Amino acid sequence: MNRNKLINAIESIATAGGYNFQTDVEALAPHRTSAYPAMWLAPPKFESMSGRNHGKVIYSVKLHAVCDGLKYSTAGRNTAWTMMESDLLNLFSQLSEEDFVVAIEQLKMQHSCSTMTNHGEVATTATANVITFF
Repeated sequence: MNRNKLINAIESIATAGGYNFQTDVEALAPHRTSAYPAMWLAPPKFESMSGRNHGKVIYSVKLHAVCDGLKYSTAGRNTAWTMMESDLLNLFSQLSEEDFVVAIEQLKMQHSCSTMTNHGEVATTATANVITFF
């Protein structure tokens, strides 16, 4: 229903923020992530729908922000995580202003190292439920 609108909106916001954007199953990230900083969107998961001709659809979204972490010290990693957390908060804030988005709920973030590729990146992963209407 709103899947493509959601993906396109996230891509637009991420690329405007200077991120190399990719979307596909997470298993392909090691082969496709070639430029940093990057954002990787896992396929949005259709959680539920209410209504028939008009109503709402809830998508579960998982978005990874990643930076090349090999060059960072401990303090550098913390700075990168702070930056990515801020960028993800900004992205979801801008996403909530899209015409088809009703609300963003249950936003959570987790920081990690070397989770998606063999490049030694630092990552911040955000998960949220995006409520859209049709």
